[in-house]
Amino acid sequence: MVAAYLATLNSLAEAGGWARLFGREAPLELEIGFGWDTFLLEQANARTSTDFVGIEYDRQRVLALARKAAAVGVNNLRLVWGDALYHLPRMFQPASLQRVYIRFPDPWPKKRHHKHRLLGPEFLRSLFWHISDGGELVAATDDAEYRDFIHDSLGAVAGLHNTAAPRPWLDSAPDLPMSKFETLFRTQGKNVYVFRYARGADFASAHAAAAAAERSRIPRRVSEMPHVVFSTAVELDTLSRAFKPFCWREDDVLFKVNEMWLASRATAVLLECVIVHDGHDECFYVELANKHEGAVIRVSPIKEAERTELVFRCLAGIARRLLSSISDLRVSRHNLGAWAPVRVDEQHRPDDLWIERNHGSGRTSVE
Repeated sequence: MVAAYLATLNSLAEAGGWARLFGREAPLELEIGFGWDTFLLEQANARTSTDFVGIEYDRQRVLALARKAAAVGVNNLRLVWGDALYHLPRMFQPASLQRVYIRFPDPWPKKRHHKHRLLGPEFLRSLFWHISDGGELVAATDDAEYRDFIHDSLGAVAGLHNTAAPRPWLDSAPDLPMSKFETLFRTQGKNVYVFRYARGADFASAHAAAAAAERSRIPRRVSEMPHVVFSTAVELDTLSRAFKPFCWREDDVLFKVNEMWLASRATAVLLECVIVHDGHDECFYVELANKHEGAVIRVSPIKEAERTELVFRCLAGIARRLLSSISDLRVSRHNLGAWAPVRVDEQHRPDDLWIERNHGSGRTSVE
């Protein structure tokens, strides 16, 4: 039952969007960073004609709220584990959100940490691109310095309307229940600052170019996962003993292979892979196994990988590494398409474009 409340980039794409995932057309609201609070669940239970999505970077908090949702039995709530900066443009269509809640995000008070603050102008532009005309952001903080930062950031984004004007912010949101943080802060005598800003009709025209540039950086999704079949078996024990971490760069994407583990009967090895792109690290696993008289390399199911072209490019890179390292290895078939290291009918050896990498070293790139 808990799994029914969890949404991923893959499950959303397979469903065909939020309306199909929820099974209906309904207004959609989002909370970013719901933490241990039950506000989103309370809203879903009270407002059954609206669908709710929550994004939270802490997996335990996601699972905790999913368990509570399963106990209540609501059917208009889905939860996402991950980084909002990464998931927002990949999970939501432009102008699809009616309201977004960001209540008491980390203020990152130290100056050297200000770069981590969520509610800066760049993020707000992206966020409001996904909010409908007239839809609103509800943001709250107890930190006076962060209050000023949020106020300045909102003022730097053209096409927004402060619904509290002429006041720059409010001291409460009486139409919404208080969160655990807000209750705590008020009992401690602290001030609370609430921002309510709506997207104006001229927002889209002011930010269309920036939104197009953001969406152009999102890798293409794929409907299947990659694999390569070799016509000969691989000496897996020898391969694992000789393994050293390596990485390579293609344009603005860094691919890393950090670890290799040998199965107990030496029938397969498991490689830990990381794709670094657009400020996000995607970790997944690749399995190389001997099958009958050959070997196959494919994405392991032990951890879900986002189904994009980057996974194809990563597997193609690993295949290229193997072909460079094992002289008699041949490809019999694959589904890598344009990312294949060799064509099946042209078994030439690819150039060795790899840089071995020691743990703890800085990023390296391929010339």
